[in-house]
Amino acid sequence: MKKIISCLLLFVMVFGICSCAQTEQPEFFDMDIDDLYDGDTVDLNGYECAIIQSFDLEQPFCYPLDTLMSDFVLKRMSDIGKELNCTVTLIAEPNSYLEGTITKVYGGVHVAEIGYTHQPSKLVQASVLYPLDILRDFLDYMNADKFGSLGLLEIGMMNGVPYTVAPVAWPGKQMSYAYNIFSVNEDLIARYGKVDPRDYVENGEWTWDNFETVIPDYQIEDGDFEATAVNFTWSLAELAMMNGASLISVTDDGRAVPALNSAAIAETFDWFSRLYANHSDCITTLGYNEMTSGFLAGEIVMAQTSFSHMMGDIVYEMGNYGIVPMPCGPRGTYGEWPSLFSDFDSFGIYINAKEPEGAAMVIDRMCDPFEGYETLDDIQQYASGFFYDKRDVEFFTTYLRDVRWNYWTVGIFDYFGNAKSEAIKGASSAEIIEKYAEAASALVEEYVVPNYEFIKEYEEYVDNN
Repeated sequence: MKKIISCLLLFVMVFGICSCAQTEQPEFFDMDIDDLYDGDTVDLNGYECAIIQSFDLEQPFCYPLDTLMSDFVLKRMSDIGKELNCTVTLIAEPNSYLEGTITKVYGGVHVAEIGYTHQPSKLVQASVLYPLDILRDFLDYMNADKFGSLGLLEIGMMNGVPYTVAPVAWPGKQMSYAYNIFSVNEDLIARYGKVDPRDYVENGEWTWDNFETVIPDYQIEDGDFEATAVNFTWSLAELAMMNGASLISVTDDGRAVPALNSAAIAETFDWFSRLYANHSDCITTLGYNEMTSGFLAGEIVMAQTSFSHMMGDIVYEMGNYGIVPMPCGPRGTYGEWPSLFSDFDSFGIYINAKEPEGAAMVIDRMCDPFEGYETLDDIQQYASGFFYDKRDVEFFTTYLRDVRWNYWTVGIFDYFGNAKSEAIKGASSAEIIEKYAEAASALVEEYVVPNYEFIKEYEEYVDNN
């Protein structure tokens, strides 16, 4: 446990602690990258680059101050200043998503060159961030090793243009608010001789059919002591993704259209409705705070949560815990473990930045791996300090490959929450879809479909590089 605590002090709460006027169209210009070079070095000529973050200054980039990772990131700022002949400073608007900067930018105030928050979509939708497609010579957002998968760009995308990137090469930034995992009370598993759910995952048996069969085995009734097998805390979105669902589909003529009434989603609603009807004595649907209290008290064996919430609220309090993904549906691809996430730490450049090209170069350099943490093995070695099983470490450090954004800030995620409430009451998929799909599909048409061309371009780029 001491090892867990010491590592978490360096790592913890990367997210967990942190938790309309029209702007005048700016004049975008394309600076020749050669203009910024003096021989073999970049010279930004004393450029002053302020970064405003949505966490207080005791948590630089959401790393607790005076820990190894905060030391790394503050040194990185200093190094960039020396390398690029600029000054990089950090200021804060804590306990926010930087929404307070929106009206300031609308009013012509220069807040900072760069914003850093774990929910940038509100800034994107308010049109106060700079489009990164113009700056790709300075900040190659298609570099998946540095900035992560498509889904992590999607949180900062509008009309097919990316506006933000994520520092996924930094240790600890491998977790998101994606509610695609069950935290497992391994003490209860061992004490009562239950099959470790991780064994089912490893053996290719963590499927809907098997989950439905084994869930009663995890219900514990021992005299006065009782523990519920599983708590489904959030919506049905994660189960739908595990059944191969997507928010959009592509027609034969290549058009993207909403897919909230797909067979994969309908099957998800019906499966959960049946699961709950047949095993309601083994299932609770407590909200997050109640679930957390119950799980820590040993009253729940498996609890749906996210890595970010787990690190913030569970890891400090438990002596032995495990992690498994949501079970795979019949239309899913076993082993991919896709999910929809809500929030993720992201950098964006303000629309009224004085030197957007310089800001892009600062972000690009900021997001480089830290010394000694350049490889997946390095990150996994770091993560092994707060997980008890190598299978948990591997899952934690690789699951971001298959995440997509859930568009919760525009209301699309609510569709799956409503579906869960209706399924618990016994509603069929046909009834749920008829009641909620039309309104939610209109939101998909407005916010997701316009991103399709970029999604296609990104997937083709990754396939060819």
